[in-house]
Formats: sequence, structure tokens, C-alpha cells
Amino acid sequence: MQLTAVSRRELFAIGLILLTAVTLRLYRLSSLPGGLNGDEVFNAIDALRVGTEHWPVFFEGNNGREALFLYLAAASLRLLGQTVFALRLPAALLGTGSVWLAWRLGRSLFNRRVGLLSAALIAVSLWPVMESRWALRAVSLTFMTALTVYLLDQGFRRKSGWYWLAGGVAMGLTLYTYIPSRLLPAVILVWIGWLFWTRREETRSQWRQMAVAFITALIVFLPFAWYIWQFPDKVNQRANSMTVALDLATKQGDWGALAASVWGVIRMFSLRGDVDWRYHVSGMPVFDPLTSLFFYIGVALCLWLAFSRKGGRDRPSYALLLLWAGAMLVPNAILEANSSFLRAAGAIVPIYLITAVGFDGAATWLHGRFPKIVTDKVVTAVVLSGLLLTLAVTCHRYVNIWHNQADVRRIYQADLAEIGRFLNQNPPPQGTRVYLADSYVVDIAPRTFAYFSNYPVDWFSINDSFALGNGREPLWVFVGVNETLPPEFASKLGLAEGTVYPFANGDPAFTLYQINPEEAVWPPQQPMDLDFADNPRLIGYDLAPELYRGETIPLFLHWQIPPERTHLPNQIVFAKAQLVDGVGNVWSEVESLLGYPQESWRTDDRFVQMLSLEMPDAMPPGEAHLRVSLRDFAGQPIGMAGENESAGFVVRSRPLTDFTLTPEMPLFDDTLALRDTIFSSQLMPGLDIDIGLDWVAVQRPSIDYKVQFQLWYAGEEAPFLTQTAAIWPDVYPPTQWQAGEAVRSLHRLIIPADMPLGEKPELRLQLLDPATGTAVPLTQGDNKLADMTLVTRDYSYEVPPISQPQNAQFGDSIRLLGYDLADDTVQPGETLRLTLYWQALETPPGHYTVFNHIAALDGRIVAQLDGLPGGTLTGTWLPGEIIVDEREILLGADVGDGRYALRVGLYDAGMGERLPVIMDDQAQINDQLVLTEIEIEP
Repeated sequence: MQLTAVSRRELFAIGLILLTAVTLRLYRLSSLPGGLNGDEVFNAIDALRVGTEHWPVFFEGNNGREALFLYLAAASLRLLGQTVFALRLPAALLGTGSVWLAWRLGRSLFNRRVGLLSAALIAVSLWPVMESRWALRAVSLTFMTALTVYLLDQGFRRKSGWYWLAGGVAMGLTLYTYIPSRLLPAVILVWIGWLFWTRREETRSQWRQMAVAFITALIVFLPFAWYIWQFPDKVNQRANSMTVALDLATKQGDWGALAASVWGVIRMFSLRGDVDWRYHVSGMPVFDPLTSLFFYIGVALCLWLAFSRKGGRDRPSYALLLLWAGAMLVPNAILEANSSFLRAAGAIVPIYLITAVGFDGAATWLHGRFPKIVTDKVVTAVVLSGLLLTLAVTCHRYVNIWHNQADVRRIYQADLAEIGRFLNQNPPPQGTRVYLADSYVVDIAPRTFAYFSNYPVDWFSINDSFALGNGREPLWVFVGVNETLPPEFASKLGLAEGTVYPFANGDPAFTLYQINPEEAVWPPQQPMDLDFADNPRLIGYDLAPELYRGETIPLFLHWQIPPERTHLPNQIVFAKAQLVDGVGNVWSEVESLLGYPQESWRTDDRFVQMLSLEMPDAMPPGEAHLRVSLRDFAGQPIGMAGENESAGFVVRSRPLTDFTLTPEMPLFDDTLALRDTIFSSQLMPGLDIDIGLDWVAVQRPSIDYKVQFQLWYAGEEAPFLTQTAAIWPDVYPPTQWQAGEAVRSLHRLIIPADMPLGEKPELRLQLLDPATGTAVPLTQGDNKLADMTLVTRDYSYEVPPISQPQNAQFGDSIRLLGYDLADDTVQPGETLRLTLYWQALETPPGHYTVFNHIAALDGRIVAQLDGLPGGTLTGTWLPGEIIVDEREILLGADVGDGRYALRVGLYDAGMGERLPVIMDDQAQINDQLVLTEIEIEP
């Protein structure tokens, strides 16, 4: 369409539309929605890190995010301060900008009416309004795709190289917005092809400008493209974490999943929209019935006029809308049946342009059949009444329905925001300690709360912890509506019901417990003193003195903060409790996050952690003990001082009430039924097999049976390995079992490294009468426990050529014959390739791990590699065997240049103890051998 000047009436109309748009997007921007969702908080965290030599082209956290919106958020937060308004302001402005772009595009591609109507619909419709009120990057896709199309269209219409150049910059920047943006260059290419098909001479005359646009886009995109080429998994981690219906169809033949996804896109416009409350009113489609009619008319007109000569010179414009909208909806069509409105944000402008085209077509049809004065009034009345109705519906559904929905409040942590507002208006008496109990106390919850209140608060995890303070201050404990205080804590502390405070509409928002110092007293039932490095001190625990098998028992651990460990930076630490029997077998263990974050610690603070200890049905009755340990996020144990064993508990049993003896279940001597077995069916020379046998006493045993394991090869007349063991001797032998009782016995089948090799091994079980040593009858079932899989490897006894011979002995059974080093000079970021040559003097008594350290001359370790020697278990080595151990040690990119020592050693991973090293009759310092020195060059 030919470009025309903007009239005063049109300026007034678009001004009113933009005023309405910006009002809807800025109104109560800090409190609607009522809090911040996790994605917004992550964006705020990363935005605040931008600058000071930190200028990422892609943000890797939170499943990866493109950078453009986060840079805009960073600028806003720097200029306006760390507020919710500043965080969300870029989204509101981009959303308003999309309204303006829709107007410009509509009047440029078609006419004034299409431009104004599409802008008005985007200004007041619920979907685009909601997309503009979150600090999420999807709204930048809406704006940047529209800006790119507008600039390139203007470049073509005006034959302006500057517009083409600006369009290229915009297209490159669009690729920094959101995942669907990767399809935009294809849309532009097809649109240009359509232009060439219908307006060949005009298109041909501008091919240089078009080339400049794409080259410019590529230059702008180049930093991100380089990052994608280097780290494709990081860029695609969000897409890879989702179920892709297209993959299910093409790889597994599940075309129904793809059909459901496509149908989800089709029905989102008028039947059923996004069902996730997070980003829309659940199930509400894009359009009401009348507006959806105009949308479908618009789709039909665009399809017809894009290909028909009646479309004239505007055929590429109609095609552009379909291509643009279709490309932005492709991710929804190929991913899942629920069509995400957030993911489809790039389709907002073309979808509403198509709707305006449909209405314009209907109005044009009316003008051709009725007097213009009549149709003008009808069209105006329909448009104005429809827009006002849409505006009213949008406000009602957003403010009254969506904002007050329970799931929305949970997702946006509205209870935390409400607690913050309450504290701002109602600070507690001086000297009161304020705690917030939440599920995400290490990072997200405190960061969210900080946007709504500056009042100093401390935190504890409500799921399994309760902070008691230091016993000298009154406490205010806030529990949000989305959290539940475990009744065990309320009961133990004798807490009265707290005061419930509501949201503005009267729904409960949070509960406040006001606790006096004398009420915050909970002494442990049993003392236990364990001091963990840089962590709380365990001072005791609560656990019932008698534990019954098959039950879940609450365990309360009591912790206290020593004076020197206050206000440390937050880190994730896990507490583990283990229930062990008298001989050291671990029967039950439970692990949970240490629920009192370090930044809240003050001297003498105490907190209680609740764990649920499951008592196995098959644990033998008798005495048991408790062990407690801490580990960091990486799994490394935290050092401790103290006796890590509690006082004894009595484990008691209850006979099974629901046991049924099935015909295939082995039954020995009409007495013991073998209900289940637990062991690996892989048979490897030198690798012992741990076996668990789950027994049920059909009747009370009269003798203390023994088990006999036999390994057989097919066709052999006798087993090649036999091993006999008692069942819980001196602990809980069978004659003490009750009828109906379930007991698990534990055994280790010793497999010699030089065992004979054969075919089709199988493991069999017999029960023996210890008085006679003979097998008792097998009443029913089969005594074959499993067909075993024989796993062997090649053995070598010939010493290969070794460039650097050595003769170092590790322990009593392993010798290092030497090593090869590919290069003794490496650079930071490169890999040092080392080959070690080991020899077994005898079969080692255990399985050891090799460590290599690259250490500076001051002892500082700059690179490390731990692993099995040659990928084998040392306990399977045969005397005289040679093991070739190829190792690759990666150096960090930040390692400084200089001389470094290359060390080697062996240790027991279970015990953490190194094997002593003897070289030239000299014991080596720290039980490690320095092989050589290497040079790291800059």
C-alpha cells in the first residue's frame, strides 16, 4: 500500500490507544502480580551482575536465557534502583512499543483501519497485556520481531538503504531475545522470495540493500553464534529438557502426540488456551467468540489474497502475516499439547494484524452493500463497544480472577510480598527476632523478599526445620499461606494457633507466631556432641527408645551455632542420619538439606531438624545406633570431631499380617520362605558379590540354619565355588524368629580373582542343618537364585616399552613400573596425557583409586584427576598382571605459567586412606610419588 500522511484524527486515536496501553501496563506494576516468580528473580540476579567485565551474550543459569532483555533490565535497575517496578519496567515499555509498531505496520502493509484496530486490540487484550507485566524475555521477542519486520518493510517501500541497515541490526538483535526468534530469518527470506515472485523488478533493484541487511544481522549475531558453536548444549538446555512431540512422532512413531500439539495451537484461539496459571487465565483462549470470527476471516483472506492476483501488490504482505505468525507458533506445535502463550509471544503482533485484516475485510464487504453513512456508524459502534468490552474483561480477569488465584499467588510468592508489606507498616517491638519460614531459604525466597521490604529478617526451611533463636529474644515467626508448619513442631513447642493475616480480598496470606523466649525451649532427649567444621554443632537428638520395624519414625536433631561461625555466606549443606546395627550394617538412612542458612546464624542460635527414619521390615531385632554426618553440595563429607555413635536403641519386630506364600516362592524345610533377593547378577573374577536374602518364617524355626551359596557352570557335576555362612549368629539367629516374621540376612560371596572360567554360570542356594552339615529339604520352588553373567577382561603379563621406567611399590601388592608423558610442556586449558604402567605383585585386598595432582611448588593443587587404574578394579588383578593406565588431566584456563610437580598415588575411596609408597627403599612423603616436573607456558 502507498504510504500516506498521518491525519490529526489518526494521531489522536493512536495517542489514546497508546495512553490506554501504557496505563494498563504500568498500573500497579509492582503489586500485580502480587510478588515475583522464580524466573523473574533469576533474571534480576543475572541483570545485577552485568557490568564490571561481565558482559555475557548468553546467561547459562535457570536452563539458559538469551541476553537482550536482561541487559535492558540491568539498565533499568541501575537507573531506578532495585525495585519490582524497575525490574518490570522494560517489559511494560516493550509491550507498549509493540502497540505502536502494530499501528505502523498495519497502516503500512494495509491501511489506517488495520493499523489502528490491531494496535487497539493489542493495547487492551489480556494476552499482550499480561506478557507486558512480567520481567521475562518473551516480551522482547514480541517487540523485536515487529521492529525487524517494520524496518525491513520500510526499507523495501522507501527503497532506503538506511532502513534495510537498521532492519538488519534489529534482526540480529532479535536472535538475542527468545528461542523462537531463530525462525525469524527464515520468515524474512521467504517474504523476500514472495516479493520477488510478485514484484520482481522492485525486489531485484534492491538486492544489494537486502544483502547488507542480512550481512549486518550476521555481524550483530556473530558473538552469540560463536557462543552457540562452542556450547550448543548450554544454549539448547531448555529445549532439551522438554518433551518434544515431533521427536516422539519421528523417532518413536507416536504421531498422536504431534497431532495433539498441533491441535493445541489450533484451538488456542477460540476454544481452549494455555492451561498453566503461571502466564494466563487457565484455559482461556486468545479471543472471545466474535473476535475469533474476525480472526478466522482474516486467516482466510490472507491465504486467498497471498496467492490470488486479487491481492495485487499487497500479496507479500498477506503472506508475511501468515509466515510470521506460523513461524512463531511452530515451537508450540512441535513441543506439547498445551499451547504456551508465553512461548507464542512472538506471534502476538501478526495474530492481531490478521484479526484486523479480517475485520477490515468484513467492513469493506458491508460498505459495498449498504450506504456508507450506515456502515460507518455500525463499524464504529462495533469497534468501540467491542474494545471497551475487551478492556473491561481484561481488567476483571487480570485483577479479580488471575491475580487472586491460589496457584498464581504460590507461583509469584505473593505471601512473601505480603509479609514484607506487613513488616514495613507494622515493625515488631525493638529486640524482637524475626524469622520467615519458607521452602527456598538459601537463595530465591530471601532475594524475592528483599524487593518488598528492607526489614532485617532471618530464615529457616519450614519443611523440616524450626529455628529457636538464642533463647534471649522474643521471636516473630512468619509462615506464608503456601507453606505448612509441620504439626510435630507445633506440638513439641506447645505453640498456640498463630494470627492469620489476609490478602486485600480477604483470603489468608500468612500466619504470624509470636513466641516469648521462655516458650522457645526444646531440650534434646538424648545428648550427642558432634562438632562439624564451619557448621553447626550437634548437641543431641530425639528418638523413641524402641523402634518397630516397618514403621516411619520421626527423628529430631538439635543443632547449635558456635560463637565463631556466625553470618557465614550461604552454602548448601545436607545432613544425613544412618541407623546401624551392632556389627555396622546400615539399615536405614535419610538425608535432608540443613534448613538454617548460614547468613541467619548468630551465636548460640539453636534449631531443630526433623527427619523421617524408615525402619525396614527385614532388619533384625536387637540393638541399633544412630550416626550423623554432613556433606556439601558436591557430596564431599564435612570434617567433624566427636564420637559419632548414639546410645543404643532397641529394634523390635511385628509379625507380617499380609504375607501370602506363593507357589513359586522357595520354601525350605516347611519353615523359611525366601520372599526376595537383592544382588548383582554379574560375575567377575575378583569382585565379591553382596547378597541380601529376605526371609519369612512360615513357622518358628527350631534350628539355626546356615546358608550355602553354590556357583555352577552348565553341564558340570559339581559347583566350582561353595561358600557357607550362618544367619545373624550372635545377633538374631533363626531360632529367635517368630512365626510370620520377616528378616533380611546379609552375606558376601567371596569371588577369587583366579576363579575357573566356564559357560552359563548360575547361583544356587541351600539351607544347611548345622548339626549335620547336610541340606534341609526344599519344600517348594527352585533353589536357583539367578543365571549369572560372566564378565571377564583380557590379561597381560608382558611388560611393554616404557619411556620413563620406575620401581615404586604401593602398599604390599602393587608396583608402578613407570610412565609415559606425551609432552612435559603444556598450556592453560590444554590436556596433559599420561600413561602409567602398574603391576600386581599379588591380588590386592581391596579396590583402590589412582589420583594425579599437578601442584605448584608451594603445594597448591591446580589440576587433579581421580579414577580407576585402567578402568579396572584392583581387587580383580591377578599376580604378575600388567595394567596400562591411560590418563588425561585437564588444566584450567586460569592456571599460571611456571614449573609444576606431577604426582601420583593410590587410595581407598571408602576409607579415604592412601597406600604407603616406597621408592628406592625410601618412604615417600604424604604417601604420594612425584613422577616429574612439567612446564606450563602462557
